Amino acid sequence: NEALHTAAIYSTGFAGTVKIQGTLGDNTSTRWFDITTETLSNPTTPHYVNFNGVFSYLRFVKTNDSGNTGSIDKILIRN
Repeated sequence: NEALHTAAIYSTGFAGTVKIQGTLGDNTSTRWFDITTETLSNPTTPHYVNFNGVFSYLRFVKTNDSGNTGSIDKILIRN
C-alpha cells in the first residue's frame, strides 16, 4: 500500500530547487528516482509538499539559483 508522506522544508532566504528522490534499494543504492521537484523563491514560512509512495529511503538534493545567498536550514519528513 502506498503511504502519504509530507516534507516541511525550512529555509532562510533560499532561492532554488529541492528535488525529492527515493529508492527501493538500500542506503548505498545507485538507483535513485525523482519523486518531485519543488521551486523555492525566498519563502518566509516552511514549504510543505505531500507525495505518495513506498520507498526504502528518501533523499533531498538542492540546487541553488544563480546568486543565491540563502540556505536550507532543515527538512522534516512525516511518513
